[in-house]
Amino acid sequence: MKKIILIIASIFIIINITACSSSKQTSLPKWYLNSPSNTHNTLYGTGEAYSLNEAKTNALKNMSEQLVVSVKSSMSTITKTSSSTYDKQLIRDINLKTKKISFSNYKVTKAVQTAGTFYVLVEVDKIELFNEKQEELRLLDNKIDTSINNMQSLSKLEKIYALEKLKPTILEAKDLSFIVHAINNNFDYSPYFTKYEEYINQINILKNNLNIKIISNTKNTHYKEYLKELLTKENYKVSNSNEDVIIKISNNIRYSTARGWQIVKASSTLNIISNNKTVSTKTISTIGRSSSTKQNALQSSALAFKKKIQKIGINKILYQ
Repeated sequence: MKKIILIIASIFIIINITACSSSKQTSLPKWYLNSPSNTHNTLYGTGEAYSLNEAKTNALKNMSEQLVVSVKSSMSTITKTSSSTYDKQLIRDINLKTKKISFSNYKVTKAVQTAGTFYVLVEVDKIELFNEKQEELRLLDNKIDTSINNMQSLSKLEKIYALEKLKPTILEAKDLSFIVHAINNNFDYSPYFTKYEEYINQINILKNNLNIKIISNTKNTHYKEYLKELLTKENYKVSNSNEDVIIKISNNIRYSTARGWQIVKASSTLNIISNNKTVSTKTISTIGRSSSTKQNALQSSALAFKKKIQKIGINKILYQ
């Protein structure tokens, strides 16, 4: 008998929950349940929350997601003809930037409150959004071109440094050119893409044409070889002739022993010289230990030197 009562009670609870859920569904606005599709002239977004402001925020996020769909659709069409131009990193970067777009010209066209929840429909004029983003691109493009023109009289090393500093802006403009295209497919993004790719590729071209010579004040080659390894890894060319840049390593090495350990304390000063001018100086202190020989302790110190340069970054060693 108790089992029958429990079964009947469970059925009533399920019916009640279903009825409440059905009631809630029917009370939602039709434009929220079936939100308008984006058109040639308008982007739409819907959102819900317990406050009106939060519902607006969620609606704008939804609008950004709608734009991401447009970006993916445009990119998918283009990658079929030129898949080598686009990699996963680029797609991810563009999608992230699209999600962060701020819509300054949006309108709240519908807003209702039902059972303590706000439902909002917002829209944006695509033509206004296109003009706004196109103007952003124009300003970024002018900034980049002006910076590139100002680099012409610089040395190779100074040009690399200037281009590395400018690279984030170039990448931002590159992504933005595609976003503008996604908003309006009639916009030709390819001249921007091509130009920005050439600017970025110029960094590696300059690195490959830059001859770096390393000079050390000691016969020990460990520090010199580790530095050469790190430079090569960053596409720099180390040479002993026709140098554009000289790196002078001045090692001050002290040996000691403690409790059976061979210890090396080294202070390594790196002077970066370009066009007969010192452009950067860095001093790196390291300690090496060995339970066997001084040479092994020195090798340990040189390895610590390499790790510290890796942490700092070879470009910061060269430029600052």
